[in-house]
Amino acid sequence: MSSPHLEAEHDRLLQLIQTIRDSGSVAPLNVWISPAPKGEHLYYKLSSKNPQHKNQHLGKAGSEKYRDWRARIRRREAIAELEQQLSMLQALIDRQAAFLMTAPEVET
Repeated sequence: MSSPHLEAEHDRLLQLIQTIRDSGSVAPLNVWISPAPKGEHLYYKLSSKNPQHKNQHLGKAGSEKYRDWRARIRRREAIAELEQQLSMLQALIDRQAAFLMTAPEVET
């Protein structure tokens, strides 16, 4: 049995990840926004190693497409951070469970 505090934090992280996923589309891996200067104007494009997203024109920084993809990338980054925290927390839970299985019983 692991700490109820660790389990609660595990559940909280899972809920945060789900909340982010529910808030909108998440950018796939290997997709990023690149500047595409054209004369004196600065436009942006979606760059990717994925052919279906490669070099999509996003327009200027304030355009709807740009803001949408920027938000998708932010969601992806937030989920990646939370998943890393979740992984570290799971390692703690596993370590605690292994310790409790091998620890001698203490009489009170």
